[in-house]
Amino acid sequence: MLFVLIGLWTIGLLLIVTDPRRLTTRWIASIAFTGGSGGLSAVIHDYWIPSFYDRGWLTEPVADLMLRAESISSLVCYYGLPYTFLMFTIVYHPNYSVWPVRNKRFSWILIVPVLLSFAFEPASAIDPIPYHYVTWWTTPYILAGIAILIHATVKERNTFLRKHRMLTTLAAAPALFFALFTLYILPTFFGLYEWWRYNAWVIGFTLAVILISSFRYGFMGLQISIQNQKLDYTLRAITSGTAILNHAIKNDVGKIRLFSEKIKSEAYESDPEQLVNDIEVIMNASQHIYDMIYRIQGQTQDVVIKPEELRLDQMLEACAGMLDPAMSHIEVEKDFRCTGKLWGDKAQLNEVFTNVISNAIDAMPQGGKLVLRLTETKRNITVEVKDTGIGMDKKLLKQVFDPFFTTKAGKKLNFGLGLSYCYHVIQKHKGTMDMHSKQGVGTSVFIHFPKKKGVRPT
Repeated sequence: MLFVLIGLWTIGLLLIVTDPRRLTTRWIASIAFTGGSGGLSAVIHDYWIPSFYDRGWLTEPVADLMLRAESISSLVCYYGLPYTFLMFTIVYHPNYSVWPVRNKRFSWILIVPVLLSFAFEPASAIDPIPYHYVTWWTTPYILAGIAILIHATVKERNTFLRKHRMLTTLAAAPALFFALFTLYILPTFFGLYEWWRYNAWVIGFTLAVILISSFRYGFMGLQISIQNQKLDYTLRAITSGTAILNHAIKNDVGKIRLFSEKIKSEAYESDPEQLVNDIEVIMNASQHIYDMIYRIQGQTQDVVIKPEELRLDQMLEACAGMLDPAMSHIEVEKDFRCTGKLWGDKAQLNEVFTNVISNAIDAMPQGGKLVLRLTETKRNITVEVKDTGIGMDKKLLKQVFDPFFTTKAGKKLNFGLGLSYCYHVIQKHKGTMDMHSKQGVGTSVFIHFPKKKGVRPT
């Protein structure tokens, strides 16, 4: 059980260090610590006490101290694990922000059965807890928690977040379901007290899921990615120099050309109002070039963020409008479920959204459907840009954020810096950017902005 103790407490510590202010992180770390306490109890009983006895160190005070530590660790596991698990699943559910259980009184109500457990004595000297009482509240707690996890996964409409919820459910649900039997039901009704030792196998599976998902997708905010570190160092040298500036200028020159041709054709139709609107687009594009030049400090320094209060729905609407001449063959669906208010750099984020939407347009040369979706949770604002274009295979998908990688090598003025630049700008806003794609089906780009950790004016 030593690896259970080390594994669970290490995961719990990493989660807390990664994001200590996040409520879901604190609760899942509590699951790791309470579960690891059971491993500590077993280590004390199976290893430490015999080892101290063999060395002649097990004096009466030391023995009493170890027995107390074993008992406390055992109780923390038996009583704390079901409670922390249920509380985590409640706050982790996507509808938690509108549930009445957000009231702090509810968490105190749920802890009442836990506290009452101390009022009952174990039925026999070999029982660590009063099984016949404890089982009646731990069983519904664990089963309810598993049901909430599954429901949260099914309820999640964002495909990117659903994958994370599936991984969380896979990591937590089997371990807790198995523990329900080995820790509570089997001892209570069948007198089988040693089956808890088999928990190590299931916990090993849980740790494997957490480790693998942390490398590939991220687990509850914990993400271990060597590629991201390599990308960050590389971007320090390229994101703010003349290459990025050229990329920004290229995008806006393209807009100026599109709308200049449109104005030329509209001049023959004599529609003054439309001409004025198109001229405003050209003026905005030229202003954006100026803003981008102003943001670049020197040739090799980093991109500077100038935060102001923004509305993402208006920005997405404007970016789509500026690319409207290039989307005559594309059906556009705008699904804005919130205004997306946040603090950010308007020039940089406009560049990001323009890049992503332009990529989606380029992926549908024969036409298709473009979806611009804006959603909101208690902690995040998510922008989704989805196309029904040619898509990418897994090999290409792994390289899309690499500097100088491009799938448009045949096009002039393409430096392969668009998505790497976007990635860097979103990181500067303390957000994340992910892409899902399937060849022949299409691509979805997800940009997540944290509400509480976003940039603020200094």
